[in-house]
Amino acid sequence: SFLFIFKRLSYINYFYIIFYMRTAFLQPNQLITLNDYPMHSDSKLKDYFHKCKLGDALPYVPVLQKTLVKRHFDAALLQTFAAFEHTHPEAQYFMLDGSHRTTAATLTHCKISIVIYETTADILAAKKLVATGRLLASDTLNHTLEENCSILNRHFLEKPYFMTVQQKTEKMIADHHLPS
Repeated sequence: SFLFIFKRLSYINYFYIIFYMRTAFLQPNQLITLNDYPMHSDSKLKDYFHKCKLGDALPYVPVLQKTLVKRHFDAALLQTFAAFEHTHPEAQYFMLDGSHRTTAATLTHCKISIVIYETTADILAAKKLVATGRLLASDTLNHTLEENCSILNRHFLEKPYFMTVQQKTEKMIADHHLPS
């Protein structure tokens, strides 16, 4: 009977992942990137670029809605972000991971596949996607929703500027920071 209950719970958890966790496809101007410019691995970018060119699906990029993240900003960072929002109203999500994937998708004019963490339960459920290859293992999976928001706050306090994935990719092109 315990085994039956465990199997039933596993099915319910899988059901939750498929039907309740929100996923979407975004344009690069809808996603606020991390300030990790220039990128650290040309080989990862090349690999994802080739996968995009072949039409292969890339793993989801984990994101948080900007309304959640903004609550963790101090007054100065909120002011900087307000100026960014004014000129980029379409940017609705902060990415937690996935700079190489988002850049490759942008360079190949592909939409970016995202998974939206709205609750800590979403993050726990997302861990099961790692085994399927639809999500990459990352440190974001080891933190609650609030902790991930706090981590983003610290990240942007260290580098207090904001860019969309589109802007970052255009900057990489202009600065000749793309692998050949």
